[in-house]
This record gives sequence, C-alpha cells and structure tokens, in this order.
Amino acid sequence: MKRVITISALVFLAFAACKKAKGPANGNSVQPNNNLDSTVSVTALVNGVKWQADSAFGYFVKTSANDSGTVKLMIVATKKSKTNVTTFNLILNNYTGPNTYQINPPVNSATYYVGTARHWAILGKVVITSDTLYALKGTFNFVADSISVTSGVFNVASP
Repeated sequence: MKRVITISALVFLAFAACKKAKGPANGNSVQPNNNLDSTVSVTALVNGVKWQADSAFGYFVKTSANDSGTVKLMIVATKKSKTNVTTFNLILNNYTGPNTYQINPPVNSATYYVGTARHWAILGKVVITSDTLYALKGTFNFVADSISVTSGVFNVASP
C-alpha cells in the first residue's frame, strides 16, 4: 500500500511541476506593438497617392549552394481593396545587413503588382536602416514603367 501512495504522490508532484515557460515563445505572433515585435507596416506614395499594406512579411532565402553564406532578403507587402490587389516585392540578393542596395535587376529588384499586371523597377534603391532581433526597418523608392514609388517605408518582423 505504501508503494501505491508513494507512486501516486510522485505522479502528482510531476504534474504539478510541469508548466509552460514564460517568454517570447508564448507571445502572440507579429501584432502591432505587442512589445515583442515591430509595428508591422509598409507605406509608400504610388504616383503621388498614399499606399498602405494590409500585410507585410520579410523572408531570408538561402541559395541552393547553402555553404556559400549568401542570403537573399525578400520583403512582400500586399493591399487588398474591393477592386484589386496590389503588392510590393523587394528582393535583395547577397543581403549583408543595414546598407544601401541599388535596384539593378536581376541582382536587386523591386516589383509592383496591380492584380496580375507586373511592373518591374528599372532604377531605385532600398535602404536598410535597422536589422534587430525583432524588426527589419528601412526605406525604398523606385521607378517601374509609368509607376513612380516614392517615400516608401517598411517595418516588418525580422525574418
């Protein structure tokens, strides 16, 4: 009988000792100003009209030659309206951290989509101003066909 009581007590203590650790892992995913992540946003002037993303994400993409150490940074921002979907894609090959990256396709590129119509940037730049544990911040501008994108600012969760 002592054995059953001892085993029951040990099982009870084991369950009582189990609890989830507190920390960033149990916080919400990227939310505006949750003190763990950045205030996620992408804004710009597209042909002089204010554009603001509904969603924005940053990704690091390693090359197939994964031992090269080369990392590609991709920032995608999308805005949905009743009439169409517009998207920004900023792609920086050989990303090395905060720096100025000139748009020079196919190395570094910027693309603006209106529905399925794609507008490739022919010139411009992306400036990464901050790359911290939680946020990737910067500015951008470019010219693509008849589209002029100025005063672009992004603040996305660090990939």
